[in-house]
Amino acid sequence: MEGSRRRIWAQALFLVGVCFAGPAWMAVADVQPDIEPANEKIYQVSQSDDVLSQSIESPSQPINPSTVSLSLSSQSQPTEYDLVGVGPSVSGNWSGGTDVYPLGSVILRSIFGKADPNNWRPLRLSTFFSEGWREPWVPEPVGPGGVTRQGWIDAADGAMYPGLWFFTFAQGFNEQPKSNAYLGSYTLFTPFNRRMLLITNIPFVLTNNAADGLPTISPGGTPVATSRSHTTFGDVSFTPRFLLHETRDFSVTADLTVVTPTGNMPLAGSTSLAPTIAFWNNIGDGWVVRGGLGVSVPLNGRGSDTLISQFAIGRMLTGHDVPWFGDFTCYLSTIVETPVSNGGATSVRLTPGIRTHLGNEWYFLAGLPTPGTPARIANLGMIFWFMKVW
Repeated sequence: MEGSRRRIWAQALFLVGVCFAGPAWMAVADVQPDIEPANEKIYQVSQSDDVLSQSIESPSQPINPSTVSLSLSSQSQPTEYDLVGVGPSVSGNWSGGTDVYPLGSVILRSIFGKADPNNWRPLRLSTFFSEGWREPWVPEPVGPGGVTRQGWIDAADGAMYPGLWFFTFAQGFNEQPKSNAYLGSYTLFTPFNRRMLLITNIPFVLTNNAADGLPTISPGGTPVATSRSHTTFGDVSFTPRFLLHETRDFSVTADLTVVTPTGNMPLAGSTSLAPTIAFWNNIGDGWVVRGGLGVSVPLNGRGSDTLISQFAIGRMLTGHDVPWFGDFTCYLSTIVETPVSNGGATSVRLTPGIRTHLGNEWYFLAGLPTPGTPARIANLGMIFWFMKVW
């Protein structure tokens, strides 16, 4: 019975993945010729004043071809936001709303290009399969209160981000005889276009099962029972994220985390899927609320299916360019993990945290996971992210 239930879960999630990835891939794979959109060009005819006046006075008389020249010009000239060597064969700046760039150009521009917020436009759920797949990633304009989309520790994202990476150091404090826990990991965000990015998480050292601040990747409510300390390489995970809907102050995303068994038991070595829906909302005056709902489904019989509910609220207090304290944000997140099979107790943890821009697109984030129930990964935790946006 248990095996049948897990097969049904796996098949259902596979179908969900196909529904998202299949049409999305067909949308981006339908590559158009490597040319600029016709509506971005103007064909100009120039001729001497006397010939022009002659053609106006006597329209029936032919114009001498030797006095006419045809030139191709762009309405928008190349700017600092163009990526040299990438893009259409005819030079010109991408101008937002265009949907004819080749797949390779879109990916390279999304990862390495310098995006211009002026090129941003809303993307609606109703146009999920038709818009945004061949548009390079661009940030949304700064919202009311100077708010921009940014990640927090132990909170659902509900937003798309530029190319970035960060190192995580986490520690869980326990009382004897249970030993303290430690984790070190590297996380990479790779945007492919406006609709899709990939999150790669590599926990390169794990001692006694510490949380890393990414709740759908490493649920923290069910600790591993061991009689002694263990250290191992963790389970690498891949999370494709899809933008369902985005306006200036609101966005909704869908994730599908795939955890691979690259580590060793008892701390790692598991395979699981975690589909998640998340939202982000700027409610004004620097305040942001965000949340999400997901389920972690182990596929190799280890652990229980776990419903993960997330909600967070925070406020940005400073501008981006304040030295050492740019975009300074204080927030509080809540995570509730409820086992939906094989029994188990619900766990609740609160994470007060901060985020600050140090300068030159370097960021520092800190969180203090505090359990509110007996089911916990540690008596008290601390998580630090050292982040770089390129």
